[in-house]
Amino acid sequence: MVDKIDSKEARSGGEFRFRVTQTTQLNGVSVPAGTLGYGVIREADAAGRHDHDGSLALEPRYLMVARPRPQAGSREKGGGFTRVEVTMNPTLPVVWSPGVTLVQQGISHIPLPVPGIAMTAINTVRWGRNITLGPGFKFSVIPVGDLAGGAIC
Repeated sequence: MVDKIDSKEARSGGEFRFRVTQTTQLNGVSVPAGTLGYGVIREADAAGRHDHDGSLALEPRYLMVARPRPQAGSREKGGGFTRVEVTMNPTLPVVWSPGVTLVQQGISHIPLPVPGIAMTAINTVRWGRNITLGPGFKFSVIPVGDLAGGAIC
């Protein structure tokens, strides 16, 4: 990930950028490490009352692969970029949200009347947590034309 995305401020349809972390071949195109990719935020849900955690669903769309420059004196066209369509591995939708421990889940469903009522009252006013994805967050993408090909970055 290049951009920082926070479920509190992100909106569906927003764009994000990511970089390829290792050099690879993709449908006959050499994709060097550091190649920039673009995607959209498929779904963004901010945290809210009743202990509702925020979530994000990302959809990588394409890589912009730099074409090599032709050698001096060559008649070949070169330079510019080739757009390579990709999708996420595993295929969409993938949603990230903050993790909740088993103790936290269990404590909010205490079967005893008095503690259970107290926890229900607390959860009514308790705000959930937002999630932030940014530099350092890694995911895999695969070429759209070859979904059986496996992860590339």
